[in-house]
Amino acid sequence: MNNFMLYKRIINKKTEEVIRDIKNKASDFNFIIRNIFDMAQNFKDHGVAVDANFKYYSIMLCNPEKAYQSILAKNIRGAVLLPPKQVVVYPKNTDKTCVAYEAPDMDRLEKIMPDDKKFQESLYSSGQKIIELLDSLS
Repeated sequence: MNNFMLYKRIINKKTEEVIRDIKNKASDFNFIIRNIFDMAQNFKDHGVAVDANFKYYSIMLCNPEKAYQSILAKNIRGAVLLPPKQVVVYPKNTDKTCVAYEAPDMDRLEKIMPDDKKFQESLYSSGQKIIELLDSLS
């Protein structure tokens, strides 16, 4: 049984264009960009000798009102709610970019929060919205 679904797709655009498109389209899917982590810089900041050509980004999406209301209803939800909103973006070659995302799976959500059906359905739905956003990038 799968505990997650890995969404992965190659887009015929440069990495910077894909990131720009995610920024521009996020609000169409009720998300904001909480942060874009330049992982090369992050690794360098922690003393890692990073190859000069290494590019890898982690984009954190959020629906702040929905997240706030969910955590307000049950604080423990935050431990499950926040991590699955990370999208990774990295170059495949000079003109192609890989976008990957681990979408929440209902089986996993049922195991983690068995007595919280509303939360399970809501987080799964948010994951599907992120996939729709990523599908719109081509």
